[in-house]
Parts: sequence; C-alpha cells; structure tokens
Amino acid sequence: MMTPRPERFSRLDVLSAARELLDASGVEHLTMRRLGTALGADPMTAYRHFSGKAELAAALADGFWAGLSLPSPTGVPDWRTYAHLLMRAVRAELAAHSGLIPIVATHPIASPAGLAVADEAIGILIDLGAPVDPSLGDLVNALVMITVASAMGEYSAPAGSETTADLSAGEAGADSTPESANDSAEHLLATMPHLGRVIGAGWVPSPERQFETAITALLRGWPFEHRPAP
Repeated sequence: MMTPRPERFSRLDVLSAARELLDASGVEHLTMRRLGTALGADPMTAYRHFSGKAELAAALADGFWAGLSLPSPTGVPDWRTYAHLLMRAVRAELAAHSGLIPIVATHPIASPAGLAVADEAIGILIDLGAPVDPSLGDLVNALVMITVASAMGEYSAPAGSETTADLSAGEAGADSTPESANDSAEHLLATMPHLGRVIGAGWVPSPERQFETAITALLRGWPFEHRPAP
C-alpha cells in the first residue's frame, strides 16, 4: 500500500498567502483561484483546506483575533484605562492589515482560540475592577464595533475604488491625490452655513481624535446596572 504524499501547502500556508493577497489587493480580489496562483500552485489548491471563500474568510477573521497580542496590565491603574489601551492595540493591528478589516468587521469571534483571547481580556478587565455585570459584555462589543468601524473608515479603501491590482491591469484612475481630495472636502465643509460655524469654532476632522473621544465617552458613560467603582 502506497503512503499518501504529504500536502505541499498546509492550511497555515494558505492563510498566510490569503493575508498577503488581502494586503496587496483588498478583499474584492481574494478568490480561491487567485490564491492558488499566489501560492504558485494549482488553482484548486486552497480547496483542499477550505470549502470556499466563506470558510476561508471566517478562518482569517478567527486568525486575527487569536493572534492579537493583549497589552500588559502591569502598571495600568484601572480597567477603563486598560480597555482604552486594548482598543488602541486592536486598531493598530487592523491598520497594519487593512485588507482584513472588512472580513473582521463581518465575522464574530467564533473559534476556541479567538474566544480564549477574548476571555483573557475580560479577565484582565475584571481583575482591574470592572464589574461582573451583564452589560460588561455589551460594553466590550460596543468598544470593538467602534474601533473596527473607525479603522475601516480611516484605513480601508473606499468601496469601488481602484486597488493596486486594478492599476497594474491598466485601469488608470482619476488625476487626483488624497491630499487634493481632502483640501476640496474641507473647503466645501467651510462653505456650509452650519458646519462652517463649527469649523470656525476650531473643529478640524481627525479620525484619530474622533476614535479617542468616542472610546473615552463610551467608557465613562456606560450605564451599568451595578455601578462600578470610579
């Protein structure tokens, strides 16, 4: 009886190639056929480990959470401060792999490895004084939703925009730059009668500041049934 040949590419190899393809071209260009090409293998190679793109995307999302490095709680004064640090870490990791953001945004944490990281984070919050309250889970989920949405707005390519893959295929884009687009948007805002007043009072759009302010407001004002210690 012949011994079966070992797989040339492992499940981890396929996931690694998928992450590279996402970073380079975005989720619109992630297909099982392109993944096989990226691996330098048969177009059907990825199907040996995943039934299709849906299962692959779920595994990529799980891998993001399972691989997340939690900030150290050493020296952190309270649970709210740690929660803020944790959301900054999630946002930074999403920024480093912006192609993954739409996938992470649409897949809940489901794998044992991903849930173990979530459990560890909740444990640190409780150890630092967060209440064991039914709404603690809702608060953490709301923080994650704001963080992922903030990262998507700042780091993801707009839907329908051209990617590196599009441009290399000869689909040249409009003759504009992000800087000129931002200047035009700010000028337009300043001409609006009410937005112009807010801008005149000193407001300047800043995704980073808006993220920080939203997380702070949520942490300070979340309505626990049993109020936590200040």
